[in-house]
Amino acid sequence: MYFVGIDVSKLTLDIAYCDQATKHWAKACQVKNTKPGWQTLIDWAKQQTQAPREAICMVMEATGVYHVKAAAYMAKAGLNIIVVNPGRAAEYAKSQNQVNKSDKLDAQALQQYGSQLKKVHWFTPDSPEISQLKALLSRLRQLDKDLQRERNRFEKCAFQEGSEWSRSSVQRQIQAITREQQLTQQQIDQLIQGHAHLHRNQDLMCTIKGIGKNTSQWLLPLLSAQRFNSAREVAAFLGLVPCHRHSGTSLHSRGRLSGRGNADLRARLYMPAMSAVRHDPQMKRFYQHLLAAGKPKKVALTAVMRKLVHLCYGVVKHQTPFIENYAA
Repeated sequence: MYFVGIDVSKLTLDIAYCDQATKHWAKACQVKNTKPGWQTLIDWAKQQTQAPREAICMVMEATGVYHVKAAAYMAKAGLNIIVVNPGRAAEYAKSQNQVNKSDKLDAQALQQYGSQLKKVHWFTPDSPEISQLKALLSRLRQLDKDLQRERNRFEKCAFQEGSEWSRSSVQRQIQAITREQQLTQQQIDQLIQGHAHLHRNQDLMCTIKGIGKNTSQWLLPLLSAQRFNSAREVAAFLGLVPCHRHSGTSLHSRGRLSGRGNADLRARLYMPAMSAVRHDPQMKRFYQHLLAAGKPKKVALTAVMRKLVHLCYGVVKHQTPFIENYAA
């Protein structure tokens, strides 16, 4: 496999390739982050490696949304794509004593990092409906944050003299954002209803106590793509698996979440976990068992969140509704 590093920015892509036989770096190349630029990148990679497309692997960071179209274009063109965690790539660069930072150096570090990976998760472009669902959910998330900000401003107006007009302005903004939320939610519902596999997966997740339409729609893009080999992988991706630190006789820290993963989605699982503990006898027993074992309430509730994710993965993977007391 021939690895090519790509440092992604909004406007440009910096490319790096090192010949493994001669250990010689090819002359640095930069292309525009546009369709013609992506094609130029592919032609450059073929020329430098003298290899067929299926033997070339592009290594790039997950840079917001700026890498998505380029990665999808190259994947459809027959190249292998690895999209790596920016934090891991930065840690690797530091481990190689790279103290300077530039687009060229970052591309070289990505090329080296990709070539050292033992376990690879290949990038697969999203289907059109998943891409559309992600875009709609992203917009809904933005509106949620905007609405909370305006509500905070409205609350502060009550403590300010002469703020009558400001209160009216904030109220109008709240009404406008609420309308946009409703319209966006309608688009999400129509999209899910219009695609049988999305509708089916949502209905399956809703058979789990604590998981409703609202929570399931956020999990749909994650689980419908079928990119995970186990429920534990999904939980780890969301940052719901505890990390332990033990070394020698002095380091014995309590397990805690890594903080990595989708923090917004983790937060959206909190209330479903609370609901499951109250209304699902199995989850309630599981939660109380952890408390009886001396686990703090937050740790026990996180375990319930993780278990809900495991169940959602299971019903989607096996296309079977949740069955209570299945183990019994």
